[in-house]
Amino acid sequence: MPSKTATGERFVVVSDNHGDVVDPRSAEALWAFLKDYQPTIRVHAGDNWDFRNLRRGASDEEQMSSLEEDWQAGVDFLGRYFDGGKQKWFLRGNHDERLWILAGSAKGLARDYAHDGIRRVAQLMHKHGAKVLPYDSAAGVLDLGKLRILHGYHVGAGACRQHANVYGNCLFGHVHSIEAASVPSLMQSEARSIGCLCKRDMDYVASKTAKLRWGNGWAYGVLFQDGSYQLWQTRKINDSFYAATDIKGY
Repeated sequence: MPSKTATGERFVVVSDNHGDVVDPRSAEALWAFLKDYQPTIRVHAGDNWDFRNLRRGASDEEQMSSLEEDWQAGVDFLGRYFDGGKQKWFLRGNHDERLWILAGSAKGLARDYAHDGIRRVAQLMHKHGAKVLPYDSAAGVLDLGKLRILHGYHVGAGACRQHANVYGNCLFGHVHSIEAASVPSLMQSEARSIGCLCKRDMDYVASKTAKLRWGNGWAYGVLFQDGSYQLWQTRKINDSFYAATDIKGY
């Protein structure tokens, strides 16, 4: 049978750029990829901001860092990421959620600042026509045909298998690694962690060996009319990224 151009909605899923600690090389490669691939569905799976200042147990240095620089870096990233396509989604991650936690627990000026930040996030998403899901293990799950997308609710070496057990076929960020695991099922159940777009040298993970599993990359594919999909993963290899943007069926 001769080859034919694959028909369906092209989609891309990114996660974990973490505001002002975004990896510049990863972002540069992503912008070039989007220009070539032209996905009509664009999903950000969370942790667009780092909000390290708001972290419980934040160090003195973290508390002194500029929240405005972190905020603006996240705004700029989403502005470029959502510049194109017709269906856009933002799934709040656990770092983004720190703003909502602060709004519900703080008092006085801190609470007012958090509520103002939440309002600014809503305005930003409205500007770009993006729909928002909360960081919630039930309400924060996006069904994209037969594929589920979420930020991530398990950590550690077994995170992929745990997500496959709970969510079936899914993509998630959160753990910053690039790997996959499947579980026994009459229907294929595979979970994939799609990597991150942030640097690996953040202070709060300086002594953590888990960061050695991190990989920069993102997932993309084609969603067909019946909800089935074809999925690919790109990752940084020797400071370069490789992706197939001319897709054909056979």
